[in-house]
Amino acid sequence: MLKSGETNRSTGFYAPELDGLRWFAVLAVMFAHYSPTLNRHFDWGSPGVRLFFVLSGFLITHILLRARASCDAAQQTPRQALFGFFTRRVFRLWPLYFASLAVAYALKVRGTESPFAWHGLFATNHYVFHYQTWPGLLSHYWTLAVEQQFYLLWPPIILLVPPRTLNWILGAMLVTGPVARWLPLSLGWTSPDMAGVLLPASFDFFALGAAVACLRRTNLLDRLGSRRALRIAMLAAAGWMALGAVIKTQGLQPFYWVVYDASIQGVGFTALLIYFLRYPDGRLANTVRWSPFVYLGQISYGLYVWHNLMHRFGPSLLRRITGESYFPDEPAHVIYYIILTVTVGIISYHGFEAPARQLGQRLALLRSRTPLQVPVPTPGAQ
Repeated sequence: MLKSGETNRSTGFYAPELDGLRWFAVLAVMFAHYSPTLNRHFDWGSPGVRLFFVLSGFLITHILLRARASCDAAQQTPRQALFGFFTRRVFRLWPLYFASLAVAYALKVRGTESPFAWHGLFATNHYVFHYQTWPGLLSHYWTLAVEQQFYLLWPPIILLVPPRTLNWILGAMLVTGPVARWLPLSLGWTSPDMAGVLLPASFDFFALGAAVACLRRTNLLDRLGSRRALRIAMLAAAGWMALGAVIKTQGLQPFYWVVYDASIQGVGFTALLIYFLRYPDGRLANTVRWSPFVYLGQISYGLYVWHNLMHRFGPSLLRRITGESYFPDEPAHVIYYIILTVTVGIISYHGFEAPARQLGQRLALLRSRTPLQVPVPTPGAQ
């Protein structure tokens, strides 16, 4: 696991504050699922997911651009680059994903009434959209399905498409995102809370993160706004989300709110990402870079996968400890579930995820070497 000051060899850099952001993103999602009171006044889950998507677009694109550079330098072929990328992704994500599904179906948790194939084929988001229902405690798997679909689509584009064409693709994705949220609403195919579950409806978040990676790779990021302008953009996005909380509490959200609310949040999170990359020694970055936040961000995938399933284990465990299934005080109840999730996440990461990831790194490195190639180091945690 990388520490502050070390270098992630898959991207050529390591920004611990981005791991800290991951922790706050997953914490927001936990608030949404653990606290009815908090979620009644503010939609915590959607911003957390959108921040995850922006960060994923940035980090995955940075890895792929580095792989493309090695292909251009004849250090490896595109086929080898694709094999290495998919091998690392599979061993990084699939073992825990399918292990959690196995646990859920073995214990028949709420939501496993839906056929396994939807989740096993990374199509939970299509299940949600098709049936217009959330599959119980497996509802958060829709975001994992979106990520997997993006990982399948994006590598060939980055590795094979000319740079000028890539710019047009990014522009098209920025437009497609809000259109893909608006169109099913306008046609009456979905409700507002499910309008963003399909991959095209998240294209703009991934594209924003990917664009930042492209600008950083070409040393153009420093030209994108001043420090003051970035702060204004972040404050404006925070103010917009505060406005959203007010109108949600009052029950005044417009029908198409999700269309432009998501876009504005995506731009705000992109400004935050750029700010951290350009000003890593700022007060905000130093706060997010606090080592416990960084560590929790590094294990955030496991926290996200397991957190909703804690509703299945939490009450019975608490009953054994206290004799009661629930804390009467909601803040204590939320803290209990967060502590339980973090405990399970730590055990999951060190006992299961990390060994699988290391195996994937070794396999990817072994296949990537050719007689004419300078060995490409294994990537650090992503």
